Amino acid sequence: MIYEYAIEPELVVAWGRDRAEFRYFYEQFGLGTSRMMAEFPKLKNWRRLFRQAAASADSTNELPMITALFDLLKERLIRREGAAYDGTLSWLENAESENTKQAFHAILAQTNPRQRANVMTSNSVHNSPLWRVKKQDCCSRTASDMAALVRAMLTNCSEVHFVDPHFGSENVRFRRPLEAFLQIISANRNCRPVIERIVIHTSDKADYTFFRQSCEDHLKSKMPADLIITLQRWKERDGGEKLHNRYILADIGGLKVDPGLDDGNPGGSFEAMLLERNLYEKQWNDFISNPAFEKAEAPIVISAAKGKK
Repeated sequence: MIYEYAIEPELVVAWGRDRAEFRYFYEQFGLGTSRMMAEFPKLKNWRRLFRQAAASADSTNELPMITALFDLLKERLIRREGAAYDGTLSWLENAESENTKQAFHAILAQTNPRQRANVMTSNSVHNSPLWRVKKQDCCSRTASDMAALVRAMLTNCSEVHFVDPHFGSENVRFRRPLEAFLQIISANRNCRPVIERIVIHTSDKADYTFFRQSCEDHLKSKMPADLIITLQRWKERDGGEKLHNRYILADIGGLKVDPGLDDGNPGGSFEAMLLERNLYEKQWNDFISNPAFEKAEAPIVISAAKGKK
């Protein structure tokens, strides 16, 4: 539900030169939307190309809109590790080459001279299924389908927080989706962002010793060898926020999920809704930046069992 788009610097400048295009595309990217810009090439090099394209912009009418687009796009980027860039080729030629190694969801450019299937221009986006991405969706409440529904966000993020006040690793209905989520996070990370942090946030309703031992017993053997999970249990403050809703929060955006992060009957539904910017920022603040809850105890850190490949 959060997808990676490679965007040609010259195209962003063109959007900023046209008031109607500026208004439209400014609303289509950034936190709270389904579209994020890929860091391709590295931001300092993308910025250089962007500044060259914007050099002739009118400082009164065009430059403020061009700058606003740049600030929005660079606020949160989907990182690309180890991507090659040949300065003797055009940005579009480089993007098309990179796409053969690790595909972007789509490439946005001023032109599509080689008629590539996933290259879009400003005039073609409205007719492309690569542009019409969903902000909310549902699937059967099975681990594999739940993971597939949120695959794009888990693949593109570098930090992810799973929030469910009822999480309990002793229950296989929680373990199955978590294992599926972790497999997506771990697999196929060529050029993808390095995973810096995975946290499960839950309540302190279970006995601490039992909860910790259950995590040790049930999670270690199922975790990919390259991942570490932190589990943080919270207590509600008197008169404060209720620990009730379920979320998947990442550095590139967040989802409210219902009815929970556990699986259930295949005939049941798992729903995911993209959080708009204000709600995302609130939940990120409540659980990560400035928690609205009290820590029940020190976090529990779980890594894969020794010797696991």
